[in-house]
Amino acid sequence: MFALGSAHLDVEKQVLTMGARTVVLQRKPYLVLLYLIENRHRMVDRRELLQRFWDGKEVYDQSLSKAVGSIRKALGEPEGSEWIETRWGLGYRYIGPCTKLSPLPAEAIQSSPSSSTLSDALNGSSSSKMGAIESAAQVHSLEEATPASANSRKPAAWTNASLTARIVFVSLLLGILLVILTFTELDTRRSNAAAKHPAAPHSIQSIAVLPFTAGQGQDADQYLGLELADAVASRLGTVPELGVRSSTTVRSIVGLKSDPALAAKKLQVQAVVSGEIQRVADKVVVSVQLLDSSTDAALWSGTFNADSSSIFSMEDSISQQVASALLPQFGMNSVKRSPGPDTSHPEAYEKYMRARFFATTRTRTSIAKAISLLNEAIRVDPNYARAYAALADCYQLQGFYEFAPPAEAYPNAKTAALKALSLDNSLVEAHVSLLSALSDYDWDWSGVDREFNAAIAIDPNYAVAYQYYGYALLGMGRGEQALAAMRKAAQLDPVSPSIQTSLAWAYYLLRQDEAAVDQCHHILDLYPDFVPAHQLLGIVYGHMNQNQRSLAELNQAGTLEGDSVITPILVDYEFARIGKRDEAARRLNEVLAKTQGASVPDYYLAAAWTAIGDKQKAVAALERAVQRHSNWVIYLHYDPRFDELRSEPKFQALLHQVDG
Repeated sequence: MFALGSAHLDVEKQVLTMGARTVVLQRKPYLVLLYLIENRHRMVDRRELLQRFWDGKEVYDQSLSKAVGSIRKALGEPEGSEWIETRWGLGYRYIGPCTKLSPLPAEAIQSSPSSSTLSDALNGSSSSKMGAIESAAQVHSLEEATPASANSRKPAAWTNASLTARIVFVSLLLGILLVILTFTELDTRRSNAAAKHPAAPHSIQSIAVLPFTAGQGQDADQYLGLELADAVASRLGTVPELGVRSSTTVRSIVGLKSDPALAAKKLQVQAVVSGEIQRVADKVVVSVQLLDSSTDAALWSGTFNADSSSIFSMEDSISQQVASALLPQFGMNSVKRSPGPDTSHPEAYEKYMRARFFATTRTRTSIAKAISLLNEAIRVDPNYARAYAALADCYQLQGFYEFAPPAEAYPNAKTAALKALSLDNSLVEAHVSLLSALSDYDWDWSGVDREFNAAIAIDPNYAVAYQYYGYALLGMGRGEQALAAMRKAAQLDPVSPSIQTSLAWAYYLLRQDEAAVDQCHHILDLYPDFVPAHQLLGIVYGHMNQNQRSLAELNQAGTLEGDSVITPILVDYEFARIGKRDEAARRLNEVLAKTQGASVPDYYLAAAWTAIGDKQKAVAALERAVQRHSNWVIYLHYDPRFDELRSEPKFQALLHQVDG
């Protein structure tokens, strides 16, 4: 019998029970589920399951998928999706809760004075155990007081032997219960001692800091919770031995509120930090705990206080205290302190926190709102370094997604980043935003190297630094180094959809199509609705001449994001590539007409016109992209979609211009 959270799997009856609902599993789904549970410490390869339960016949691969689907359906939602992990191309793993129950043998239950009393003695409090001993003693007393006439129908020898056996049994039971009680008392003392001096966890190397939660309706405290989590993560991120998930990754995957145990599994970390903010009179009380994701046990907890009037200026102090208290749990004793000044203006700090909240969603509207709030914060405190760093990041994102003209967004990002670094040179985010502006807009490759080295000197585990440096290396024509940087980023943050898609993009540009496909499927296994992965998979399938699959992925992207400008252009490119050039040209002109002067990525238009065969329009679109300093043009060295233009003198001139 296995307890799977609130569900129970009866191994003998092959029955899964969840509350009042009982499901009798078919034999193959039952065997697969039981095998996954018994091997929950590892990923079970598909071929291993096929070999074990379907004689290794590949024809039954679909049967395995159906069996796993039946298991998920039996478990229900969300358990079915969350407890059975799928690794595309690899296999499955059971990652849900599991406790193996060992029922007492039938003869022990029958001969015990009371099965419920014994259960209480094994699982209950000290008073329950003493009650069990008293109950057993009463049985012993009753056996001794039983008159001989009660057994007069039995032979005397049998009666005496039976009485002796029962007395021996009860005596043994008393002895066992006394031992249990003694060890329970010792265990209680050890537990109390462990609560005061918790043992260090087993070699924890990866951690995520969840947004600290606040009371209902406490909007200001919700923003404070986000910033406190960011600050603690930043502190912990300065430790080379510790991999810390970025705040952006955490929020995009688990949101603002999540069960720590489930969050740890989704984020693939060995430990999580969670916190809660409460207001008590004029005090703000921050409770923090560190949880081991392998056992769900609390390894450490602490409480920190600050006056309501000084909470904004106290945030840095609280995050320093939390980080300093956490590090000894990993066998470390210090964390780097930021030398730069923070703000002492509560109004500026609140606007900064609200801006960080809006910037997380990365939409055109939310980023514009964040920029407005950050500018307001800077007007309140013109020396607020972190506000400038956040502003640089928002402007950089505007340019990257072309939510604003690159000629406007990237220079603004560069100015804000330089101002932030003049106030506090230890802000790794500012170095990376500057790196992006120097790469995507200025094409200043020596400056890119400088800022990357500065960023990883501050935080060698900052995955975004490797991601953006990988983009830049592609622009420099250093493809293999770019791939190594992207792999490093993906290793540091294995659950960020943006970083994982960047690795797939590098594979595609370097014409490693099979690896790109595998990587896209890996992303979509984790995040089925992630549009950029569907778009890129459609592009890669097209390059592999798998036309139906290409259009299927692009149509899925269009369904998920109906207002996308890029997806229809990608579809037109595929139509042209498979020979439907006239239809592609007509559709592309319709797309341009619908945009009514809105910004359309010229880089994607150039690719579509190239496939249609209109080289003049393709080169004209690329010239506009280079003139506007679109961030996409740094990939012209490698993008297979422009192979037909590579011999054109104008194309070579554009490459030379981007090379600087």
